[in-house]
Amino acid sequence: MGDWNLFFATAAGSAATLVGLLFIATQLHLGVFADRRNRWAALGQSTLTILATAFVMSLAFLIPSLNDQVRGEVILVAVAFATWRTVLIWWPVFRLRERGRAHRFAQSFWLLVLPFAVYVYLLTGGLGLLRGQAGAILNVGYALLALFSIALRNAWRLVVNVEQDEPLKGSKDSPNRAGQDINARPGMTKE
Repeated sequence: MGDWNLFFATAAGSAATLVGLLFIATQLHLGVFADRRNRWAALGQSTLTILATAFVMSLAFLIPSLNDQVRGEVILVAVAFATWRTVLIWWPVFRLRERGRAHRFAQSFWLLVLPFAVYVYLLTGGLGLLRGQAGAILNVGYALLALFSIALRNAWRLVVNVEQDEPLKGSKDSPNRAGQDINARPGMTKE
């Protein structure tokens, strides 16, 4: 397991960094995230679930006294929790019918299908660790990389695309209140 310590330490640090990016994204668009049924709020919650799963598993794999059986059990618990949260987050967004079937399919792909596929792959790594299979740690590593890919894509969309897609709402907490010039960028002044 010694060769994997650097990988899991880096994964834990990366997850913590991306959680910071996620918090910045939510602070930029507080009015959008106030509605729990909003697809952007669901994307933020889904991303937080993915990153929390990656963070906890990476930290658990760094504990030197844990053997592979316990690490496999940690993965099983993490996958069960993440799957439950994923379905819980996805369902209200799936029920929204305002943008049509294609939109619901796209949202389901990023909120449910892709994370679920990675969780199943991660589960194969956890079961392999429980059985003592030598290559099981590779499944865990590849699954973590896939989780980071999904989380990075989601976090970037939350930072960049929320304001373009959602109409501005007059939230007193939002730095982008309705009535302001939406084409203005930070540092630009109206004259």
